[in-house]
Amino acid sequence: MTPIPTLDSARLRFDPLCESDLDTIFHLYSNPDVVRLFGQDRMTETAHAQYWLDIQGQMRQLDLGATWVLRLKESGQAVGTFSFDGINRQWHNVGISYALHPDYWRRGLMTETLQTMVAFAWCGALAGPMHRIQALVYMENTASVALLRKVGFVREGARLGLVFWQQRYWDLESFCLLNPSDPPSAAFDTH
Repeated sequence: MTPIPTLDSARLRFDPLCESDLDTIFHLYSNPDVVRLFGQDRMTETAHAQYWLDIQGQMRQLDLGATWVLRLKESGQAVGTFSFDGINRQWHNVGISYALHPDYWRRGLMTETLQTMVAFAWCGALAGPMHRIQALVYMENTASVALLRKVGFVREGARLGLVFWQQRYWDLESFCLLNPSDPPSAAFDTH
């Protein structure tokens, strides 16, 4: 298992997720505004947060994921999470997911987070060098779409009817960011 370090940005400290973060996770994911366009139901009891922690722990044990808690450097206050999901060493790609408490929206904290985490993925410390980072976002989540574009992600297209949640099917937008230091992708040869 690749060790997950504590990381820093100008205003944030990124602590690896641990069991003592139970209340933090419950507080974040029990907020209806956080999960409104996240694809999971709002947590209503701490057992839900424990289950989430257990899943993240299993992903960590299998070296398939890594999650951090975002804390303000000034106060130590936990304000969100960031995860690398589905780490694929063979293909050199990884997915991302993130959440921020509404009290901290529109302050540039997620831009700072994505810039820090993208640099971490590119440097090879995650699980070897990554070539591609991908994100799936609900079309209705215009703030997240704008964030990804601001950091340089490119829209690849729509994944129609990808998620069944709240008694309906949801379309998700697919975005990716390629490592700028890697050579361009090879063109498909039809011969």
